[in-house]
Amino acid sequence: MTRKKPDWQSLRLRLFPQPCVLCQNGACVTPMPICPDCADRFRALLREPCGVCSRPASECDCLKKQHLHALFWYRSPDSRRIVRSLKYRADRAEARALGELLASLCTGRYDAVTYVPRNRARVRQYGYDQARLLAQAVADRLELPLLDTLVSRSAVEQKLLSASQREKSMRGRYAVLPTAVALYPRLLLVDDVSTTGATLRACASLLRQAGARTVTLASLAKTPQSQK
Repeated sequence: MTRKKPDWQSLRLRLFPQPCVLCQNGACVTPMPICPDCADRFRALLREPCGVCSRPASECDCLKKQHLHALFWYRSPDSRRIVRSLKYRADRAEARALGELLASLCTGRYDAVTYVPRNRARVRQYGYDQARLLAQAVADRLELPLLDTLVSRSAVEQKLLSASQREKSMRGRYAVLPTAVALYPRLLLVDDVSTTGATLRACASLLRQAGARTVTLASLAKTPQSQK
């Protein structure tokens, strides 16, 4: 008789529950740090409609035209709380739960998953790269390899720049590792937030120049057009 392996993650969460990312009070014993009292708020976030096609981000026709998958819109206080938690105090269980939800939207054919890297100063400051954590969860869910294909060369935070400045700052901001792309022509590129889309477009362009045949985009949250 085969002995079932213990679920250490579930045990850890039961011993050390996480605070809810929305109310900061409820004790969460599941990987998704949303307490039962805030579950309806989270479901409402996932259902928020696009201002153009009236569909939620996960089904938005506007995003489909951009070849972009997104889980929710980045405009409400709750969406910002979730992204802020992921960026600055992420538990790996939280990143995995969110990444698995994002992966459920990515139904195309891909050879590997890659991500937009956090600048090195922020990795040193916080001890992790949130986009890589998300991408790892997506790759695991889709049973695909995770590739480190890009390097960040800039220490400037995109959130401090205007839309036009973001576009200009993309020049030379990232470098690609061509050898990492050669064997995987169909890539899924993951990031935590897409604001203007400049970062994802620039990175996708670099990957195509390095030999990728197709690059599909995925972000946890997307800023609506009216919010840019």
